[in-house]
Amino acid sequence: MPDPFHQNEDVEYHAPVHELRQETFVHDRARNEQVMRIQGVVVLPIGAEIELVNPNVSATVVGVRLLAGSEHVPVAVCLDVDVPESYWGEG
Repeated sequence: MPDPFHQNEDVEYHAPVHELRQETFVHDRARNEQVMRIQGVVVLPIGAEIELVNPNVSATVVGVRLLAGSEHVPVAVCLDVDVPESYWGEG
């Protein structure tokens, strides 16, 4: 069975290299909405809390992802969070 990563078995495969965007997205997983962008790359552990304002509540990190880039779009770090309903004015 041929190797799907090689066009030609005699040529070594070189993975694509993408730039890393210098900001971090914070994303409400349940609502599928962006909560904020942080200028800089921040990777927090699962369970870490991010204080939000207006209203002052804490979002909990439930996942960390790399958003795949392309030749023209840099890779980005995304923190998935659980956000209390009160942040959205519903509780």
